[in-house]
Amino acid sequence: MYVKEESIMTVENVRAHELDIPINPARPISVIIPEKIHAAKKIRHLVEATDWDCQIIKREKWIDLFCFSVLGSMALYFGVVCLKILIG
Repeated sequence: MYVKEESIMTVENVRAHELDIPINPARPISVIIPEKIHAAKKIRHLVEATDWDCQIIKREKWIDLFCFSVLGSMALYFGVVCLKILIG
């Protein structure tokens, strides 16, 4: 992968950007910044080349159970909050 010259960060560059991370001043920090993110190509590859839909259908029971449990816990939580507001 091609790394641009300005993507190699030294201690001075990191301090100039005001990042609060631990730094070893003896060695540079290598940060690879992609020029363009090809999200559409990655999504197209996922849809066309993998069997993601079959995997979701196989796990549909567990996914539904998880979603309903999240919805139920949210309803319970907000129900208690609403009752406390209404009562007083």
